Amino acid sequence: MAAAVILAGGRSRRSGLLHKACRKIPGDTRSWVDRQVDRLREAGFAPVMVVTGYRPRRIHHCLHRRVSYRHHFRANCGPFSTLQRALQGLRGPLLLVQTDTVLPSLFDLRRLRRVMQGELVAAASLVNIHGRGGHPLILSASWARQLLDLFWQSKDARLDEQLRLLPSGRYIRLNSRRHHSFSGLNTQREWHSAHIRARRLP
Repeated sequence: MAAAVILAGGRSRRSGLLHKACRKIPGDTRSWVDRQVDRLREAGFAPVMVVTGYRPRRIHHCLHRRVSYRHHFRANCGPFSTLQRALQGLRGPLLLVQTDTVLPSLFDLRRLRRVMQGELVAAASLVNIHGRGGHPLILSASWARQLLDLFWQSKDARLDEQLRLLPSGRYIRLNSRRHHSFSGLNTQREWHSAHIRARRLP
């Protein structure tokens, strides 16, 4: 069984008083993070964990699903240290989801799980027709342990850098016809645009 972690450790300053994880798409009474949890569970990921850093009470206030909580008390050490906090004590493949990611279809999420059956695969992600995206990202248990052993202050302590260092064939990018990933859901304008596209999601 593969676990899923929703990374909600950022400050979300530009989102205003309402944290990005608490926003709602038109026609849906669920918060953004509730919607993520539901989709991950439907795709067969368990357990689902939410990792907080800055302003954790706002996340707790808008999350109405039973999940595992983990708080990173040293979020000021940077996003890689928050990732390492998420990896601690977990076994098996792990799906990483950012709070500003609209999850793809159940079919594509299950494809990511199946990829981890390959012994040599360290990581896999979904990209759009232009080869862009990279989230959600699933990690093998062995590679997750390697990331956990890195010193968070080292120059290469970045997830994108570690993915770049993987040998050919160990990082797999799966093409998705409809990949709904938004890299900048921070301002009101960006959310309005994202809402228009998110209406098409099942």
